[in-house]
Amino acid sequence: MRVRCPCCHAEYSIEQAVEDEAARELMGLLSDLPREVSRPLAAYLGLFRAKSRALAWERALRIAREVLDLHRDTQAVGAALSDTVEAMRTKQQGADWRPLANHNYLKRVLETVAARPQPVPLERIDPTASASAAPGAPASKTAQAVARLMRNRRD
Repeated sequence: MRVRCPCCHAEYSIEQAVEDEAARELMGLLSDLPREVSRPLAAYLGLFRAKSRALAWERALRIAREVLDLHRDTQAVGAALSDTVEAMRTKQQGADWRPLANHNYLKRVLETVAARPQPVPLERIDPTASASAAPGAPASKTAQAVARLMRNRRD
């Protein structure tokens, strides 16, 4: 089976693509991650590639593993990767762009992302329950009206 590279449009056989052990491992690693992490990680790997050269599979796999080892919270890593890629892509437009050599910039971004307050999930409010009323006590008129509306609504 022949496939076409989406970047350079070169054609090659699928057997060649999966022949490399590091390539298979990297694809497996990316497929096991949530999309919010795998997509920015793949883009981040591209920041290590020189304009005139391809990134070796072994190096890409090593970089991916290093990134995932930076923090135990993969969602924070994903957010930091997204922020890093976005910032680096704007710098890439300049003439003095050089590929990344280490993860120092990502580490600083990860520190700021990890320090951000995490959003607290909102709990669903039960309109029939009154927080201030004791069990068995009649609910307020507003709570009773909301409860009637909820019972009469059409799903």
